[in-house]
Order: sequence, then structure tokens, then C-alpha cells
Amino acid sequence: MNFHLIDWIILVAYLGLSIFVGIWAKKYVENMEGYFVAGRRVKVALGSATLIATEIGVVTFMYFAELGYVTGFSCFILGIIGFIGYMVIGKTGFIVSGLRKLRIITIPEYYQLRYGKNVRLLGGILLFLGGVLNMGVFLRMDGIFLTETMGFGPNVLAIVMSVMLLIVISYTVLGGMFSVVITDFIQFVVLAFGMLIATAFVLIHVNFATVGAVVLKQFGEAGVNPLVNPRFGWTFLIWMMIGSVAISALNQPAVSKSFASESPAVGRKVFLYTGITLAGRYMIPMFWGIAALAMFGPNMNPTTAMPRLLGTVVPSGFLGLMIAGMLAASMSTYSAYMLAWSSVATRDIIEPLSKKEFSEKTTMRLSKIISTLIGIFILIFGLFYELPATAFQYIAITGAMYAAGAFGCVAFGLYWKRANIVGAYCSLCFGAVAPIGFLVLEQLKGILPSSMLFLIDVNVAGFMSFVLAALGMILGSLATQRSHPPIVLKPKEEGA
Repeated sequence: MNFHLIDWIILVAYLGLSIFVGIWAKKYVENMEGYFVAGRRVKVALGSATLIATEIGVVTFMYFAELGYVTGFSCFILGIIGFIGYMVIGKTGFIVSGLRKLRIITIPEYYQLRYGKNVRLLGGILLFLGGVLNMGVFLRMDGIFLTETMGFGPNVLAIVMSVMLLIVISYTVLGGMFSVVITDFIQFVVLAFGMLIATAFVLIHVNFATVGAVVLKQFGEAGVNPLVNPRFGWTFLIWMMIGSVAISALNQPAVSKSFASESPAVGRKVFLYTGITLAGRYMIPMFWGIAALAMFGPNMNPTTAMPRLLGTVVPSGFLGLMIAGMLAASMSTYSAYMLAWSSVATRDIIEPLSKKEFSEKTTMRLSKIISTLIGIFILIFGLFYELPATAFQYIAITGAMYAAGAFGCVAFGLYWKRANIVGAYCSLCFGAVAPIGFLVLEQLKGILPSSMLFLIDVNVAGFMSFVLAALGMILGSLATQRSHPPIVLKPKEEGA
């Protein structure tokens, strides 16, 4: 057992603080805007801290470390691409400023304003399904991290996952976005200390020279050049370049932080300042995975290698603080994602299907129920689903399921006057085809003829999702301009 009394004291104290903050934040939830977007009162510093905490949880550490273990330094390119994506959004306000000016709460609300109610319903369904599937592996990865670093072993994985879920649901459901934003700021601080401590102890045991030599011996040129690495290549990099902008600007949990900002200009700056730290936040857990390869060799389970490393090199006391930091990051991610997907389900699927407008109290109550159901789903899904690729690739392809069509609808809708309802339908449907096809066909790969195996290449599926979504919007809109003239929108507020 790696965990001792002092570690337990630190961890329990932190979890108790988080639950207390969730209960305390409840008194500031006055209405629906308060629950879902913190009353649109978030400023730059707090918004940046909460977005950083949302965007890197334990699952992020896990899948980046796994990627480092199986690809070496070549995966560092993802940090550079992600940094560029955030900087583009932060410098230009691409998509996020336009959506913030419309004072919407969820992305499918934009679909209704620009294309109609039925497009909102379809977009909401795809966004919710893709988002919840995207979350499906979070709890399992986090549970593996905790059981390995704390020394419990795999036999208590289900118990650890269940306890984590109960804690997150408690303060997310109670306080909504107020709770998420306030706890995210605390968790950002704890997370920064945790990463610093973990990296310091890793470097004490494994130096850079040793790590570099191991990568070259294990992977050769593929360990430093993503273009020749069999898991990457040009198709993957182009997909990531497009996706870094699309998913960053249209991922509901992330963009909700922009919606919660006090102005479009603040929302843009939140992305700018978050992007400055992004490359480091990606590369540090990648390095941990590479260090695990250097310390343990290539024959370990790639998923458990990094947490086993941290549990080995970080001493008691520091281990409790580090795990509190990692758990802090995880709780930030869960809370933001649950709130985002429950708001989409309530406002963009259930309410349109009911054909009547819900009161704010009903909307918040339904959102709390759905957040709980999402939690139960990811617990069951995480225990039984076997990943078809690395965790990073699974999360990227399920993200593309909704992000490709959303990018087609929102980007073209904001910046191309000819975008219309037919183009929106085509974009949403075509964008989802390749990711859904990959997830289904991958389960049938044993019976697929060799001529169809390219369909279960995750990089091809991800790239094609964005190509098909764009083609669907352009061709569908151009072919039906007369029968379905575009709707022109005016923003509800002015500002940069």
C-alpha cells in the first residue's frame, strides 16, 4: 500500500472542502442563467483558471501518458497543435465571440436561431450522445489512476469509481456552474502544485538523458517524428489541426465558460490565456508516460504504467497532495461535462420534444436528474467497455461525432450568408457518419473483408468527419437556396 495516514488526511480534507463549497454555492443560484452560466459574471482570471481546470483532468493525464508510453516524444506535436488552436480562437474570437453575443446557453440553441427548431433537436441529440460517449471512459481511467497510485490494485476499481462519482454529483447538482467555477479555481491551484511535485520526483528517479536514449532504442525515428510514427502520420495531423480549433470552440463544457463570461471580449481572452499554458499541460503527462517506459520497460500495460510510476517515486505526504491535485482536476472535468451535457439534454432535446416551454425551476430540476443518470451511465460503461484504440483516439473520435457537424453548422452559419437549413441537416448527419461507422465496424473487424479495413482506421474516420460535414453544408445549402432561403441573425448585444 503506497498510501499512508498523512495522505488520507490531506485527501479527505480536500474532498470535504469541495463538498462544502458546492453546498455554499447553492445560495448564489438565483435562476437558470445562474445555474448554467454563473449569471454571465465570470471575469478573465477566474474564467481562465476554470477553463484550464476543466480541460485537464485525471483522464487527460492518463490518455496523454498512455500516448507518451506507446509513441515517445512524437506525441508532443499534439501540445503544439492544441496551443495553436487555442491561440487562433483567443486572438480572433473565432466562433466563441459570435456565440457569446447571442447570449445562448447551449450550442444547439444557435441551431434553432439560424436554422430552425428541428435542426436544434437533431443537433442536440448528436451533441448529447457524442458527449456522453466521450465521457464514457473518464471514470474508468480515473479509477485506474487512483487504484494504481494508492496501491489498492484492480480489485477495488468499481468501489473507487463509485465513490468518485458520488462526490462529483453532489456538488455539481447542488450548485450548478457557480459551484463548478468556484471549485475549479481552487482545483486549478491544487492541480498546479500536484503537477510540479510529481514532475520533480519523476526527474529525481529518471533523468532526461536516460529517457531520450530509451525512446530512440524503443521507437527509433518514430519516437521523435510524428510523420513516420504508425499511430500518427499526415492524416492524423491534419485531423488534429482542424479538430484543435473545432473542438476547442464547440466543446460544450469548454465553450460554456465563454458563455459564462461577462462579455464577448472576456470570453475571447479566456481562451487566449488558457492557450498559453496548453502545450505544457499536454506535454508534462506525456513525459510521465515516457519516463514510465524508461523506468519499467515496454512490457507494461500502457494504461497503468504512468500511475504505477507516480505511486513508486512520489513519497508519502507528497503523494496525498499530488493525488488531491489530480483528483481536483478530475472533479473539475466531470462537473463541467455533466452540467454541459445535462443542459443540452434538458434544453435542446426534452423541452423541444415536449412542445411546451419549461419553467426555470423545471429545467434545473431535470438537469440535476440527467446529471445523475449520466453519472450512472459512465460508471457502467467504464466498467464493461473495451477501448478500440488508445484512450486519446477514442476520445478524439467520439468528440468528432458532434464537433464535425457542429463546426459545419456554426462556423458556416456565422461567416457564410448562404448557409441554410438543408445544409445544416447534411452537415450534422454527414459529420456523424464516419465516427459512428468506426465505432460500430470496429466491433465487427473480425468479419470485415480486407478491402473495408480502412473504415476502422481511427485517423481516417476522424479526418473524414470534418470533410463530409463541410461538404454537406456547402452542397446542401447551394442546391436549395431558393426553396430554403437562409435566416439572417442579429446579435442580442454588441461588443468585441
